[in-house]
Amino acid sequence: MNKRAWILIFVFLLGLQFLPGVYAAPRLIANSADWKDVYSVMLFGSLKSYNANFLTSTSHAKLMVNQIPRDVEEIRIYSSIRNPFVNNYQSILMSDGFDNVVEIRSNEFNLDLLEELPEITRFIIIDPSYGYNAISVAPFAVLGNYYVLFVDETNLPRVDAALSDRTVEEMILYGILDRTVRERFAKYDPIIINTGDRFDDNIEITKMYQELHEELKGGPRKQVLLTNGEFIEASFFTGVDPVLFIGYSNVPQQVRDYIEKSAFEVGTLIGNELIGTATFVKRQTGLSVFVKFGQGARAPTGPVASVEDLDRFPLPVYNLNIDVIAATINTATAQLEITYHNLAEIGSYFQNILIRLNLDEESYVIPDDSDPTFIDGNSFKTTVFDLKDAEGNDIPFQGSDNITLDISIIYGESAKSLEQTLEKTLVVEKVNVMDEASIELLEVVYSKRDKGFYIKVKNIGEVDAYAAAEIFDLYVNTQYGVYGSEKTISIEKGKSGEIFVPVELAEEDIANNEKINVRVLYGQRETALIKSIISVFEFKYSSPDFAVYVLIALIVILLLLILPKKKCKNCGYKNPILRKTCKKCKQPLR
Repeated sequence: MNKRAWILIFVFLLGLQFLPGVYAAPRLIANSADWKDVYSVMLFGSLKSYNANFLTSTSHAKLMVNQIPRDVEEIRIYSSIRNPFVNNYQSILMSDGFDNVVEIRSNEFNLDLLEELPEITRFIIIDPSYGYNAISVAPFAVLGNYYVLFVDETNLPRVDAALSDRTVEEMILYGILDRTVRERFAKYDPIIINTGDRFDDNIEITKMYQELHEELKGGPRKQVLLTNGEFIEASFFTGVDPVLFIGYSNVPQQVRDYIEKSAFEVGTLIGNELIGTATFVKRQTGLSVFVKFGQGARAPTGPVASVEDLDRFPLPVYNLNIDVIAATINTATAQLEITYHNLAEIGSYFQNILIRLNLDEESYVIPDDSDPTFIDGNSFKTTVFDLKDAEGNDIPFQGSDNITLDISIIYGESAKSLEQTLEKTLVVEKVNVMDEASIELLEVVYSKRDKGFYIKVKNIGEVDAYAAAEIFDLYVNTQYGVYGSEKTISIEKGKSGEIFVPVELAEEDIANNEKINVRVLYGQRETALIKSIISVFEFKYSSPDFAVYVLIALIVILLLLILPKKKCKNCGYKNPILRKTCKKCKQPLR
């Protein structure tokens, strides 16, 4: 080897010591049962170009030891003070032969790690109630050097104070945020991504990723990660591929449309739970799909190494659960009545994709072209269909006693995110009920005190009736929504009743809702509100409660009675404490 070659090798080796992360890059480990800590450590590691891992359980801590290279220069353990998986994990690693191990303990790593990133000037703000939003923005954050902050009312002052001490070049407010958070950060003139639908929001941030990738790399990314946003996995934090949400068992239409128009050619499904949905994506859009479902065993027990599941940390999710509980043919009206039950706490939307009536040996498909239907949490809803087939012909149900219904529905948290499916077969009963209920919608008023709307209705029919209500297209906290009554009320014939729909409105919401859209669902049977009436009202406050005025008057009178008196030195008359002259003799009081 000539002298010049030796010089080049020497210069190269000398230069290595000045490259960040070649020798001294630490290995980070998140030791916390709080997903926000895990996410913050993973994001911090990516922004600093450090390798980062996380524990998923106490037993996982020992497996992690086999995953760390023996020549690593330093190990940093980020342990939650409140809820670590392993206490004193530092000593476990040191007893296994690792020398330079540091344990850092905190109650809120999201803010603490920000202090170690003084160079960061771009931020994404999300609400920690919506964990899937954190997954959606992760690749864009790494690619564009953004830090993700979890902000709600409880920590808003601390986050605001932290940002006020540094340069904020750009801020993105992503997804649903508390009103106070939006107002506080308006001073940064933020980019706002909030369509009211998590799939649409995800598509918007993916478009931004592609634009940034084209700017930095000279073209859009051809590969995309597919997931449902329910867990943290290391590949979300590489910044190499964006994340696109697919549904749990259905792919929302806007996602299919976007994939078809995008530059994506390959999709990598993270985990195999959604393989059916990913297959559907492939068939519908032509996207080639691969599955990343496991990793090599870190503690092999035999001559052939087994495959372990991916390290995945679960995120908080909203459990949706809609069931179809009854199907009835009402012979009095020649209609099919289908009753749905929302078993979850939160409201959802559903849509029928198949209604097939089986009469003995014949089957008939009943068309349903209606928009997705809202069903409030822990409530029932009955929909009614004329007994006609797809060609508009009457279905001959009269002579059949053995009748079943095959039904398929899709449902989700918004009208555009119908990501779950249900298929069911029910035995169809026959009833003969002519629903004679008749309701008149009288008034809709908003009560600031009770934080909700009172809908006054009158039973103008000849039978007792049941009623529930929905206020739809109500603009609250920058998005439109549907709000339902907490319960169904009973109204005797000739009587009136009030249905309460809880929803808290701020002053800006009131200004944005000059018209109130109301739908009252009613019927003669409590679990089959098959009739409805829709009306639009001017926004109106409820009349002040007379009892409040009476209470205030009593308090004033009581205060006047118990307050000390001023005795006039001239005539001895006892005057109210606030008087300056005697009521009897008109002399000044001292």
